[in-house]
Amino acid sequence: MRTENNMSEHTNQSDSNSDAKFLGWQKTKSGETVALYNVTASGHPSCGSTVSEKSLQQMNLQIPEIPPLKHQ
Repeated sequence: MRTENNMSEHTNQSDSNSDAKFLGWQKTKSGETVALYNVTASGHPSCGSTVSEKSLQQMNLQIPEIPPLKHQ
């Protein structure tokens, strides 16, 4: 997944009650903005992978709270 020049408001927010860490926002080719996360659930097959919120939901992982997207 290409991220250069597409990430905005990059932060390293972590929620100890979640299974992932928020990385930042990425704009897709269609213009949609999606949140990206690193899976941090110990022992999970996707641990260390960068995924979307939809992927976290499909894997039944807890999603951390994220800051609101600041429109540019």
